[in-house]
Amino acid sequence: MDGQDTHQTQHEQVTSHLHQTIQTEGAAALGRDQQLGQALLDTKAQHQRELQNHERILNAMMADLEANKEARARQESHIAELTAAVTSLMGQVKGKRSNPTPERNAGAAGGGGGGRPPPTMHGAAGGTPDPGDSE
Repeated sequence: MDGQDTHQTQHEQVTSHLHQTIQTEGAAALGRDQQLGQALLDTKAQHQRELQNHERILNAMMADLEANKEARARQESHIAELTAAVTSLMGQVKGKRSNPTPERNAGAAGGGGGGRPPPTMHGAAGGTPDPGDSE
C-alpha cells in the first residue's frame, strides 16, 4: 500500500497545484478583463466627448452659415434697390437732357433757377446796389 499512498499523495499534490494555477490564471485573466473593460469605457467616453464637441462646432458653423446667408440676402436686396434707384435716376437725367425744361433755360440765361430771380450783387463791382444799403 505504500505505493498507492505515494501515488495518491502525488496525485493530490498535482491536483492541488493545478487548482492553484487555474485560480491564479483565472484571477489574472479577470484582472485583465477588468482593465480592458475599463479601457473600453474610457475610450467610449472620450469618443462621446469628441462627438459632442464636433456636434457643437458643426452647430455653430451652421448657425454662422445661416446668418451669413441672411446677411447676403439682405445685401443683395439692398443692391437691387440701389440698382433700381440708379437706373431710375439715370432715366430722369437722360430725359432732362433730351427735353430741357423752362427752368433749365432760365438757369442757363443767368436766372436763379427754380423760377426765382437771379441773386443781386450787393454792391460788388459791376453789380446793382441793394436798395436798403446806404453807403
